[in-house]
Amino acid sequence: MNKPDQNSKPAFSGERIPFASAFKEASRSVARINQKDYLNEGLHPIIDQGQPLVGGYSDGEEGLFTDVPAIVFGDHTRCVKYIEEPFFAGADGVKILKPALPGNDRYWYHALRNVRVENLGYSRHFKLLRKVSFPVHSASRQTEICTVLDKSLNLIECRKKTFSYLQSLVKSRFVEMFGDLGSNINKWEKMQFETFAAIDTQMTNDFERYANAPHIGIDCIENGTGKIFGYKTVSEDNVRSGKYLFTPRHIIYSKIRPALNKVALPNFSGVCSADAYPILPNQENCDRIFLAHAMRSNYFLDYILPLSTRAQIPKVNKDALRGFAMPLPPLPLQREFAAFAGRAAKLEFVARQQIEKLQTLYDSLAQEYFG
Repeated sequence: MNKPDQNSKPAFSGERIPFASAFKEASRSVARINQKDYLNEGLHPIIDQGQPLVGGYSDGEEGLFTDVPAIVFGDHTRCVKYIEEPFFAGADGVKILKPALPGNDRYWYHALRNVRVENLGYSRHFKLLRKVSFPVHSASRQTEICTVLDKSLNLIECRKKTFSYLQSLVKSRFVEMFGDLGSNINKWEKMQFETFAAIDTQMTNDFERYANAPHIGIDCIENGTGKIFGYKTVSEDNVRSGKYLFTPRHIIYSKIRPALNKVALPNFSGVCSADAYPILPNQENCDRIFLAHAMRSNYFLDYILPLSTRAQIPKVNKDALRGFAMPLPPLPLQREFAAFAGRAAKLEFVARQQIEKLQTLYDSLAQEYFG
């Protein structure tokens, strides 16, 4: 029996091959892109750290990558994108990859997208990625796999669009009911923060008493939406420093990096990071849901961002928050908005559950295909 030629291409049998045999890094000439360029009007998207950013690039053709489709890997973010139109690539941390073998490009995108996180660690992802192997299937099998996985991703994207639509609907309803808070066309009285809410920082170091209580760090609050996710108990997080108490009557506001706009509405009691403020609305004149949406608005951000201290890690202090003032609509009107937002939140919850289930299905299928 003849030994196989070591230099021959791998058979399409499901065998695994190293990264270097599966992918090649595309050659390119890329101009270093400055933040100010993101806002320039242009025809093509900018891809930086593997994430599409808003805006184009208008400084000529230098750095435009036209050999598409291409697979873009963000070295720092470990984000994988499949790009089908010409794009500008950031110079740092972005790898443009092309499959080294014949076959379905989408197959290799899914294969790269589903490398297990534990195989890559937390830094220098691309260097570690070179140690990962990938299964190779026949062209017909690749097409079958892509058909299934692409349908799963399309369903996920549809649910995400539904979720985004609901969020936009609530924001539109807020503007419809209250107008622009800055212009205050309804001539509502402008009230100081402490007349409608309090910064309720009751700290505890009693880790035994609250051992089984939820511990909400600011990393557990989603930017913009305020969704609380991935939290553990005080004992599970091995908490050793003082934390603030909160209840379902509170808003949790992250005072670190306020531009991330982390304003959460917990429906349970627990403790939160000292990097957040538990805010207790005055029930006599302020609805909690209304206040949370007001604090997510541009009106609040325009006030608070210039007051954020520290150059490296912006932070909101209590005096800055207490200095906030806004027109306060009548409480019945606030509650009418809160009821609308509550109905939308229930639909958002269903959409999130569907997204999570579909993502679990996609992950299980990908694990079956790629191991």
